[in-house]
Amino acid sequence: MAATCGGPAEGEIGRERAIEIARSLVSFQPDSIDAEPASVQGRPAWRVVLRGRLPGQPPLLFETVVVYVDRHHGEILSQARS
Repeated sequence: MAATCGGPAEGEIGRERAIEIARSLVSFQPDSIDAEPASVQGRPAWRVVLRGRLPGQPPLLFETVVVYVDRHHGEILSQARS
């Protein structure tokens, strides 16, 4: 039943846990968060994109952080900031 409901496969971390891991890397309150299944060098991962503004940052500027989290171990595979 879990597979049909979109939940994590047995032994995998879920979407919400991947988001928690990615959020621990940013110093801003995200305005939007997207997370989707991905693959990094053949490893199952979550691609988590966080967007928001740093405190005091002008309204037209924002931060974007993309974090790939291993779906089996919760390990951060890579991260990029812009």
